[in-house]
Amino acid sequence: MIGKKYGIEDLDRVVLSPNEINNILEDMANEISNDFQNLDLTILSIMNGGLFMSVDLIRLLRVSCQIDSIKVNSYIGDVQSEDGFFITNDDMLLLKNRDVLIVDEIYDSGVTMRSVVNKLNLIPGISSVRSAALLMKNRIREIEYVPDYIGFNVEDVFMVGYGLDFFGNYRDLPYIGVLKSDKICK
Repeated sequence: MIGKKYGIEDLDRVVLSPNEINNILEDMANEISNDFQNLDLTILSIMNGGLFMSVDLIRLLRVSCQIDSIKVNSYIGDVQSEDGFFITNDDMLLLKNRDVLIVDEIYDSGVTMRSVVNKLNLIPGISSVRSAALLMKNRIREIEYVPDYIGFNVEDVFMVGYGLDFFGNYRDLPYIGVLKSDKICK
């Protein structure tokens, strides 16, 4: 049996088309390439959402980089992290003497990005830690941290596609759109 295919009919509107996403990533890649020239760059993708952006961004960079990923969870089993997040990757020590760029698809509350930046800054020997988000929601935050690279500011609505999901669905859409409210209520 074939599973349900999620698509554009589930959206109120498309916010960014594949072409618009690519144009944003090209601009980000140019800025990042300039800033990381002659540095030992490691792209650290926050999974699962940051996967699409990371792959496309890396292909557009004009600098060499290593690639890694991390999974950020607020719980492991029934144990909750004291600061809200566990970073699940045993290879963090491989980042010694590297300039790290954390990549995620959206900067929403800021908790995830700030937690990852703070934890990486505690690892001895990392040369620098910066962050990039394709989207930044226009909203009031309790967190003052702002990513170093922001692709596009968006309204504070529930979006899916290009890594953004609703219960694991819609990540594979090649565009970003606002999910219909009746889909969220189900």
